[in-house]
Amino acid sequence: MQKPGVLKIGFLINPIAGMGGKVGLHGTDDSLAERAKELGAKSVSTERASRAIMALLPQLEKISFYAPSKSMGSDLLQSLNVGHQTIYETDSLNTSSEDTKAAALAFQANGVDLILFAGGDGTARDIFSVVGESIPILGIPAGVKMRSGVFANYPEEAAEIILDAIASIENGKEIAFISTEVLDLTDSELDYSQSHYFGSAKTFLAPSKITSPKVNSNASSDVALKELTRHLATEISKDRLYFFGPGRSAKLILNELGVTDLDHSLAGVDALFNGKLIGKDLDESEILELISSHSKVAGPFIFLGVIGGQGFLLGRGNQQLSHEVMSRIGAENAFVLASASKMTGTVPTRLYVDFEDALSEKLFPDFIQVHVAKNRTLVCKVVSSGLATTNVRAS
Repeated sequence: MQKPGVLKIGFLINPIAGMGGKVGLHGTDDSLAERAKELGAKSVSTERASRAIMALLPQLEKISFYAPSKSMGSDLLQSLNVGHQTIYETDSLNTSSEDTKAAALAFQANGVDLILFAGGDGTARDIFSVVGESIPILGIPAGVKMRSGVFANYPEEAAEIILDAIASIENGKEIAFISTEVLDLTDSELDYSQSHYFGSAKTFLAPSKITSPKVNSNASSDVALKELTRHLATEISKDRLYFFGPGRSAKLILNELGVTDLDHSLAGVDALFNGKLIGKDLDESEILELISSHSKVAGPFIFLGVIGGQGFLLGRGNQQLSHEVMSRIGAENAFVLASASKMTGTVPTRLYVDFEDALSEKLFPDFIQVHVAKNRTLVCKVVSSGLATTNVRAS
């Protein structure tokens, strides 16, 4: 990879990745994929992979693609008239983790320089279980959860990282790599803020374009944050619909209102009206239905946390809070809270918003406040998908 010439990229799509997001599931591992389909979920990973590949089109003569057949990569490359070599034939339309692992073995056998994949933490785990640190891996964010440190912030930035690598090779410069954590959600619903560590993968050193690994939450032990949530609980008014996003920070408010961890969903979106929990672990359609059915009262309000170490506000583990949902709620009715230690550990201190459509209308202002204590806020820059490249380069 350090010599001028053609860059050999192993390209893979997990076609079921991300399907569970809008329908309120917290992944598509194992049987969750079938459940997502039953709920009417649509595939999102191919479209997100397409955004990355299209950004690479101007440099195709410097790239040689290797891909599994059909929906795992070959179909998309063919639709974009991108030449490639098919290295693994899938047996069915319903692909599995075993297909991902087999494709990773084929990439390894063909001596690819890097593996570019569209998926989430489960896909990263499967690839890593085969190649370890022997091949750099780079994720196009397309899953429900992306806690590992191998994912670009946005699909277009995955392409930018590769283009930067090509430029470095042509200029005779060494490409810098790092070892980063491969993480995934724990098995416990009540332990949603924690992650399991599966090993260290090799990826590109591109701190402004690759998301850092998720940092485990310590919100429950943060005295200032608990004082803030206690205060917020006293300000909950009647005749107004409130939503509480996933994660510990927002749910501490519900705890102060007497809603226990067993009653609400730590991993999902819950709704409160007149002091009563009226919705638990809601999907996108259920949130929109509640907003419509409460249209004659004060406008809806939402409490949002921030993913520690990553800085994501929307688009990671909370895809049910879609562009349509947030448009109906309004950015002015979103209250962001997080522990001070979480925010100071997120460098640079940016908040990322990644809606499903790169061309989604911008909802948030360029800077918003994150509340870390009752009388203390931090002002953070907001970087949104579609505007990500402009914002990152301008900062």
